[in-house]
Amino acid sequence: MTVDGNVPAGSASPVRSVLWGTAGGAALLSVYFLVLTWSNSLDHALEELGVIGGWIGLMVAGFAVQTGLFAHIRHSLKARPGGKTAASMAASGGMSTSAMVACCMHHVTDLVPVLGASAAALFLAQYRTVFLAAGVASNLIGTVLMLRVIGKNALFDPDRGFLRRLAVIDMDRALALSVLLGLTIVASALYRHLR
Repeated sequence: MTVDGNVPAGSASPVRSVLWGTAGGAALLSVYFLVLTWSNSLDHALEELGVIGGWIGLMVAGFAVQTGLFAHIRHSLKARPGGKTAASMAASGGMSTSAMVACCMHHVTDLVPVLGASAAALFLAQYRTVFLAAGVASNLIGTVLMLRVIGKNALFDPDRGFLRRLAVIDMDRALALSVLLGLTIVASALYRHLR
């Protein structure tokens, strides 16, 4: 913030972004509990959380970070005179959406038998960990894409803040590494499932 309390042109309030991120993570966790409680019971939802809680934690954290970064990008671009959303921001939003789909895909197994598609339910249940790994990988890649948008468009306070420190990182290289790490996470989950 500047001396007069205003956010500099082209940057967003970090508190607002953190609040959006927290709300996004809480919403995703709520959807998780709602789907499992509705299809089975609260006890089942808690039991499942005990089994796959690490994956769910990574998904919720990744989604929260992406939601916060998205809010930062959106508010920063709106604060700029004539600011418009960058095309790469749409790509990172697509990554976040695909992570959400991958996260929730394994919950379809709770509803598919009711619809009479038990073979599909069996397949989805067997590969649940792989779907979760794909969601985590997608969150990782989407987060780096958003950080890349922030860096390329200088959507940070140049004098202070966490995002300013990220400006020195080569985001093209970070993106390549995140894709490689994401593929490794999915391949590892698939390998563990198949052995």
